[in-house]
Amino acid sequence: MKHYIKIKINTLKKTEVIVKLNKLNVDIKNIIYEKDGLTLEVLAKDLKRIKKYLFSIKIDIIDEIGIFKLKKIIRRNALFLVSIIFGILVFLILNNVIVEVNVIHENSDLRKMIKEDLAEFGVTPLSFKKSYDDYENIIEEIKNRHKEQIEWLEIDAVGMVINIRVEERIINNYEESSGYCHIIAKKSGIVKKILTKKGVNLVTINDFVNKGDILISGEVTLNEEVKSEGCAYGEVYAEVWYQVSANLPLNYEEKEETGKMRYNLMVKNNTEHVILKSRIKNKEVKNILLFKLGSWEFYLQKEYEVNVIKKKYTDKEAMDVIKKLIYEKLKIQGSNIDKIINEKVLKKTINNDNLDIDMFVAIEEQIGVKSSYTKEMSEE
Repeated sequence: MKHYIKIKINTLKKTEVIVKLNKLNVDIKNIIYEKDGLTLEVLAKDLKRIKKYLFSIKIDIIDEIGIFKLKKIIRRNALFLVSIIFGILVFLILNNVIVEVNVIHENSDLRKMIKEDLAEFGVTPLSFKKSYDDYENIIEEIKNRHKEQIEWLEIDAVGMVINIRVEERIINNYEESSGYCHIIAKKSGIVKKILTKKGVNLVTINDFVNKGDILISGEVTLNEEVKSEGCAYGEVYAEVWYQVSANLPLNYEEKEETGKMRYNLMVKNNTEHVILKSRIKNKEVKNILLFKLGSWEFYLQKEYEVNVIKKKYTDKEAMDVIKKLIYEKLKIQGSNIDKIINEKVLKKTINNDNLDIDMFVAIEEQIGVKSSYTKEMSEE
C-alpha cells in the first residue's frame, strides 16, 4: 500500500514547482493552488528528494493520508485507547462475575441447604454468571431434590449479585397439633360454606353469627359431657357487608415510548449522581446494577424517551377503576375475599374532575380464626 502524505510548499512560483516535480517523476495527487503556495499529496518516500531539489523553498508536512493517518492517530492516542479497551474489558468481566449470592428467606437452615446446592452447580461468589436456561435447569433440579421443603424458587441476576427467592412448603398435619383451640368468627355475617378438617360444627349454612362466636369447637361432647378435647381446624365462609368510600381523579396521564433510548452511568451512595447530562426531556429510566464497591453502587442507566398523553376516564372506565380500588382497600384492611355477592353505589359525586363514591359491598370471605383455650377453663 502506497504511503501518501499531504505537504504545503510555500512559494509564489507555483507553476515552476509543478514542472520541476514532474521532471523528478514525483507522483502528485490532489493539487490545491493557494495564495501563498501549493498543497498537494506525494509519496512519503519522495519527500527527501523533493526537499533536496527544492532546498530553497520551505516545505511543511500537513497530514498523513488513508490508513497511515489512522495509525498516526492511534500512536498519538495510544494511552487513551488502551485505557478505554482496558475499561471495557474490566466492565465485561465484572458484569459477568458473581460477587454476592443471597438466599432470601427467614429460615437459616433452608438458606444453608440452597446455598450448598447452588455451590454444587457452580453458583458461588467470584464465579461467572450462567445463562437464563442454565438457571432454569438449576431451579428445577433443586426443586426436585427438595420437593417436601420447597414450594417455589426463583433466581434473579441483578448486576453482579444473584438473589434467590424461595417459598417454603408448609405441610399441614392436623393430627400432630397439640393444645386446645376453637375456630371462632373474626367478623359478623351469614354462614355460606363450612370446611371442617377437625372438630365439631356449631353452626350451619345460613346461620347469622356475631364476631367472637365459636364456629367449630375443639371439644367433642356427648349428652352434654365433654368426651375429648383438641384443636379444631377448618374454614368457615360467610357473607360480610361493608360500606366503603373511594376517590379517583378523572384526568390522568399515559406514557408511550417513542423507541429512542440513550445510555448513561449512575453512581449511588445515599444520593444518586449521573455521569452524563441527559438529552431526553420526558423519559423512563431503567437502572442495571453493574457492581458495588463498599457503600458505592455503580449502575448502567437506560433512558427511554416517552410521550406523555393526557387522558380522561369515561364513566364506565372510572367505575371499573374505582371498584378495583375499593376491593384493594378491603384486602389491605384484612378481608379474605372469596367472591363478590353484591355491590351497590350509595352515593356518587364529581367535584373538580374528581369522582367520589360511597359503595355498599357484600362479599363472601373466610371468617374463621383459631382461638386457643385452656383445658381447665373449658372444664369450668
